[in-house]
Amino acid sequence: MHNYKALKAADKVSVRKQDVDGVEKLQVVCKKYDPDTGEAKDDIVTSHSLTQVKSTIVQCKSDVVRIQAEQADWEQLETDLKAL
Repeated sequence: MHNYKALKAADKVSVRKQDVDGVEKLQVVCKKYDPDTGEAKDDIVTSHSLTQVKSTIVQCKSDVVRIQAEQADWEQLETDLKAL
């Protein structure tokens, strides 16, 4: 979830367990406000599973490794070009 940590620190997002038709759901509740008036609007509620969250974390870690390798390649190219 984009900016979850910052939104949580600002008390604009929270998590909860909700029982829906006998099925427990893990939900994220985002507070929404009218930017012009500051009036509270309906919260945005999304459901997540721990499996989905863990899978996303694994993908993010994989992306970081790939991006770091790409960065290292570009830095090496920069070093080689400067040496000319």
